[in-house]
Amino acid sequence: MSLTTDPNAPSDAPPWGVPATIAWVLFAFLASTIVATVIFAAWQADRANLRELTYDGVVITVGALTSIPVQIAILAFAARLRGWTPGQYLALSLPKRPEIVFAAGCTAALMIVFDLLMFVTGRELVPAFQVEAYQTARDAGWLLGLLLAIVVIAPIGEEIAFRGFLFRGLVRPGYEKVAIVFISLAWALLHIQYDWLGMAQIFTAGLVLGWFRWASGSTTLTIIMHMLINAEAMLETALRAEFWP
Repeated sequence: MSLTTDPNAPSDAPPWGVPATIAWVLFAFLASTIVATVIFAAWQADRANLRELTYDGVVITVGALTSIPVQIAILAFAARLRGWTPGQYLALSLPKRPEIVFAAGCTAALMIVFDLLMFVTGRELVPAFQVEAYQTARDAGWLLGLLLAIVVIAPIGEEIAFRGFLFRGLVRPGYEKVAIVFISLAWALLHIQYDWLGMAQIFTAGLVLGWFRWASGSTTLTIIMHMLINAEAMLETALRAEFWP
């Protein structure tokens, strides 16, 4: 008999129920937003009206770097409170190499389809708010911070919340598809800065991420996919801001 155990193996304890799961996520979002707002206000109390800085790259960076760790800590605490380790509950297991390769290929194909759709419909490939965030962060000397926030921190935080905690609490045998659709819709509604087509693309991406989470059993895999999506978006934003102002 082996004396070692997998720290990410499912626990015998049941996950939180649906109402409690949603409540924990909403609480994590609210608490993390309050903490980020307080920290930012204390750090730059003399900064201009926040309404005018909706897409300020510094605001976005500070918000992500201060709110997401709080959000993750709350959800990890909720997992432990239920008798699981955070790794177990959030499915932070390492995916297999073939899974990573297949997921990366599907992600690339999805991004190509999305870009073609934007081109065919006559829309800008890069939304104006992304360019604004990039330029303001660059001009303030915060570009590396913005890249870290968008490409690394945001995907970790969003995937832990949606494909990690929500998925664990909402998915039940026989209702996987319903849960994936609901989680994808909730994730899309989080991105209100996009127009309807942009939100439709995010919803579609959420369905793909949800399927990979269900098929692989790994939120780590969807974090990697989300990072690739955001990295491609930031690359296009950099090209737009630097070479086609």
